[in-house]
Amino acid sequence: MKSVTQIKQSDIKEKWYLVDASGMRIGNLASKVAEVLQGKNNPLVRRYHKPLNKVVVINAKNIDFTFKRGMSKFYKNYSGFPGGLKFTNLEETFTKHPERPIEIAVKGMLPKNKRGDDMFNNLKVYADENHPHTPQEIEKLDIRNIRI
Repeated sequence: MKSVTQIKQSDIKEKWYLVDASGMRIGNLASKVAEVLQGKNNPLVRRYHKPLNKVVVINAKNIDFTFKRGMSKFYKNYSGFPGGLKFTNLEETFTKHPERPIEIAVKGMLPKNKRGDDMFNNLKVYADENHPHTPQEIEKLDIRNIRI
């Protein structure tokens, strides 16, 4: 008879990952970051565990997208008032806030519940290389070669 070992929340350690986004396509980057946030790279993590993986994305201003995608992809924002629906394309959003398209793409790939909100809070995106998370033990993650 097989015995099943139950993995507790205390057995899982918090890990910080550093991802360099320069030269990557936004969809490829977002899908792999979402998988790391969900803990799919750790065989001990189960779906009922609280997510502990934290991802820091740097160089968000150097992501790559085609001109056609920049002009045809739209983000909508609704203020709640009549006539308050505004559309901005990817290129306009990227010039004002370079980290926002990555945040929106990753949020769309996470579960749509409280657990997904907790995972999204573990994502930190910065436009350049400077970030305030140097005291943590950050493991550099080469997202281009990762297979999950």
